[in-house]
Amino acid sequence: MTILLTGASGFVGTRMLATAPDHVSYQTTSLQNKDVGAIDLSGISTVIHLAGIAHRMEPTPDALYHDVNHHLTLEFAEHAKTKGVKHFIFLSTIKVYGDETLQTNTITEATPCQPNDAYGASKLAAEHNLKELEDENFTVSIIRPPLIVGPGAKGNLLSLMKLAKKPIPLPFGDITNERAMVHVDNLIAFMLHLAENPKSGTYLINEEHPPSTTALISHIRTAMGYRRPMLVPIPSILRKLIANKKPELHQRLFGSIRIDASESREVTGFTPPHDLHKGIHEMVQSFLGTK
Repeated sequence: MTILLTGASGFVGTRMLATAPDHVSYQTTSLQNKDVGAIDLSGISTVIHLAGIAHRMEPTPDALYHDVNHHLTLEFAEHAKTKGVKHFIFLSTIKVYGDETLQTNTITEATPCQPNDAYGASKLAAEHNLKELEDENFTVSIIRPPLIVGPGAKGNLLSLMKLAKKPIPLPFGDITNERAMVHVDNLIAFMLHLAENPKSGTYLINEEHPPSTTALISHIRTAMGYRRPMLVPIPSILRKLIANKKPELHQRLFGSIRIDASESREVTGFTPPHDLHKGIHEMVQSFLGTK
């Protein structure tokens, strides 16, 4: 099976190329500074589209998110369809639901989308247009992953590992939340499962037993060789102060994001084959520069 992969230099794409099974061959292409209509799709029946601008903490123009995540995606999908591609797999995000919805609901496939930033809005707009392109000869599969864990992880996970590496007590003890996440290898396995068993739809993926913030940092420190995680609780008065002064930080530390992906697993017949704890261990070892 030959798959055209975009975004091959990113976190997920790099891992896909490194772990390619024997029966899968990837062709890669970049959409940056290129005439999308000139991309050669000869012999390609399946595209996995990972390319895009991820959610950034630093200021990013809203127009840039929409240009890349929405308009460029649509232009490429239209080209793929005209060239006879049968199946288009699009990596979206749970940010399409919006922060308020994510913080107050258990997310299912039926949960209404109310994105509150340009990143989520651009991905959702791309989803809508892709579904409009779909017909009996062009199948679209959309995946909305949560936080992706594994070797090469960046962003908040990288910052967390840098903090966890410092040999000091950290104020993350006794946090009993639930943070949705997926092992990168399970996400890849799901995309390949859909490539081999094309099915139209919008799907969720999540580890069935995601850890709390406390458990995640404990796993990270254990993988780093700590005998004890050295995590201490934050006093309740300080929690309230953080909630009042830094609500976004409070949500990331203490809030939950819950996803019920059981319907997606049932509809697609997919069973995640990889263990999350092993993925955390491999992520830490990659961060430390060891195998």
